[in-house]
Amino acid sequence: MALKRCVAVTPHEFRKAVFGNHHLHTRAEELAEGFTDLFSPDALEDLLSGGMRLSSLRLVRDGVECPVDTGAVPESGDAPGAPPFPHTDAIRAGLAAGQTLIVRSLHRFHAPLRRFAHALSAELGHPVKINAFLTPPGSQGVDLHFDIQDVLVLQVAGEKRWVLRTRPVRDPLPAQAWFDIPEHRRAELRAASEPLDDLTLRPGDTLYLPRGTMHSPVALDTLSIHLTVAVTRLTRHDLLAELVRRAAEDEWLRAGVEPDDWAEDPEQARAFLGRAVERLGEFARGDDPRELLWDVRRKAFREQTPEPVPVLPGGPAAGHRLREGVHFRLRGESADGVELLVGPRRVRLPRPVAPVLETLRYDPALDGSRLVAELGEEVARKVTAALVAMGLLVPVPPA
Repeated sequence: MALKRCVAVTPHEFRKAVFGNHHLHTRAEELAEGFTDLFSPDALEDLLSGGMRLSSLRLVRDGVECPVDTGAVPESGDAPGAPPFPHTDAIRAGLAAGQTLIVRSLHRFHAPLRRFAHALSAELGHPVKINAFLTPPGSQGVDLHFDIQDVLVLQVAGEKRWVLRTRPVRDPLPAQAWFDIPEHRRAELRAASEPLDDLTLRPGDTLYLPRGTMHSPVALDTLSIHLTVAVTRLTRHDLLAELVRRAAEDEWLRAGVEPDDWAEDPEQARAFLGRAVERLGEFARGDDPRELLWDVRRKAFREQTPEPVPVLPGGPAAGHRLREGVHFRLRGESADGVELLVGPRRVRLPRPVAPVLETLRYDPALDGSRLVAELGEEVARKVTAALVAMGLLVPVPPA
């Protein structure tokens, strides 16, 4: 399990007592293994020389962006504005100058971390993104700040000191992101936080930070490499925002208002807002919460793409399994069938397919024999091909 690699407490205890509540430092000796199988200096060199584009890289020092495109030459034939390939001489010079290299979105293109992100996301129920930070000795990429995601820090190499302060804003939302608010507001938030902890991460250590925890990391005497696993939690605000969007079907809520009248009569405005809340509540009671939750989850996970599928025709498969990172929903079951939703795609399937697909939620291997028993061999083959085409299943090659 991915979570057990990161914390010494049980997954149940982490979700119930730690997640979103308080920071947790776990030392390497409390865990079964390190993280060099997920990312390493050699993996970085391979990525930089293997086709990575500049859009995945940043150089920063003391909170200031540094040029990462020095010496980069656009590739002839690329679309206008396409990011060029990195110039590794410039990246080496940036690190030598004390700049932190950030490799963004490793969960999208680095297979070990993609698999890890899918597994952790499935355990936590929220989307996961992963960046790598490489900081030269004695340097700092970003000074004191907080993140709007819960964060798991996985120390890969070197040592890094983390100075923590309490949360001046509990559970901040994207609109409250640290780097998007004015400096005077940042100063107020710094002053509102209090000392919380001062610790050092060594290779194999981890640190969990609830969103909003103020932190200031500094590399010590050697090059520090750590992974930042950002967990974007679905919130009550997300559900409410989706409900408001769906309530556009309510003609009363679409009607125009006269804000000038409200400025002269605040009580009139207050009464209207109260009525609007009532109408929204009436709409919520009549709406299907499963539809709302599906739409919220689908939007939340859109940047955490499923595993790649084979793009070329393959030989006979030994079987099929659920595609890693894919989300699906079954609805509208009736005598004539059931509707399957995979992302924005949907298809109507024979009713006996529903219980077979439900088993994929706890066992990723498709029970092909059961499908044949329910539908017959020819129909089962066509249904399986449709599920592959929709991106729900991937073929399992012969051993």
